[in-house]
Amino acid sequence: MLKKFSVRNKTYSLPIFLPDATLGVVRGLSSQQVAQAKIKGVVINTYHLMSKPGTKILNKVGGIKSFMNWDGLTVSDSGGFQLFSLIHSNPKLGKIIDDGVILYSSEKQRKKTLFTPENSIQVQFAINSDIMICLDDFSPIDASPTRLKQSVKRTIDWAYRCKIEFEKQCQTKKLIGKNRPLLLAVVQGHRDYQLRQKCAEELVKIGFDGYGFGGWPFDDQGNFDYEMARVTAEATPDNKLLFALGVGSPTNIMRLREMGYDLFDCVLPTRDARHQRLYVFNQDPAKLDLHKIKSAKTANWYEFLYLDRGKYATDFSPVNQYCACPVCQNHTKAYLHHLFKIKDGLAYQLASAHNLHFYAQVMKNLK
Repeated sequence: MLKKFSVRNKTYSLPIFLPDATLGVVRGLSSQQVAQAKIKGVVINTYHLMSKPGTKILNKVGGIKSFMNWDGLTVSDSGGFQLFSLIHSNPKLGKIIDDGVILYSSEKQRKKTLFTPENSIQVQFAINSDIMICLDDFSPIDASPTRLKQSVKRTIDWAYRCKIEFEKQCQTKKLIGKNRPLLLAVVQGHRDYQLRQKCAEELVKIGFDGYGFGGWPFDDQGNFDYEMARVTAEATPDNKLLFALGVGSPTNIMRLREMGYDLFDCVLPTRDARHQRLYVFNQDPAKLDLHKIKSAKTANWYEFLYLDRGKYATDFSPVNQYCACPVCQNHTKAYLHHLFKIKDGLAYQLASAHNLHFYAQVMKNLK
């Protein structure tokens, strides 16, 4: 379990939660508001930024940090999951082949674009992120054994190609030593123990700055698959960054941190905020030792506050008495209930800021 890491002349304490800033923005919040919530980094999406605003603009401005005025850690997802989701939901929009991902402009207009591992790295250098992630082949939940093997093979092959392009870009741009970004590879294999082991072993042979827990993280009953997360963690070096992609709830994060995971990203805090669901501590977080309850299957140290309920219309207490965020210091449950009721945008902004501050506090407690 790493305690800290350095990239581009800056050192970060671990663990770190990265809210999704898919298109260069955490929905409803400015970069300054995200920083005020004690968030240290964000994750952005390569596939989406490739078209909006596009690499031409990103290159001109010097990358996503300058564009969104963000001084913290920036991680760029490869875009693989979004491409998989797009094609899986509508196969007429593209297909995955050994060379990369073929995309069609629409169902009727069959203008073809090939998105390769090399393209993914090239776009990530235009984004100019601190941590880049290799393009991987995300397999369907119901994938056959043959498809799973294909997914693992492609993921390994693509990671190798990504590393070659990454080193080429670093050499061209003279990014060496402490000025160099980091490159992470994703471990696939779904719920097949041996395939995950093989994928991890082959990726480690290639050599990366860190590794990610990829694939669908839930079992057939919809429960988080902690065993596969453990397999992935144990198959990767202890001295390399470990990224739990798409994870998750505070309880998921708490348990995976004990396995050695360092980085986490998820839409939950901001998405829940937009649905009037706020995270609140049940006790003073300053006195909360999450390491002592690491084996708990259910969390009792926090709960959800549903501000759409009528009882909050006259509740003039803070959102959470144990929270030091600006929202809790300056606003009441009744006021947020009112803002949600009249559907004012400030409601989503305040709720998102609060939830991110909650997640940041969880990270602080897990250090």
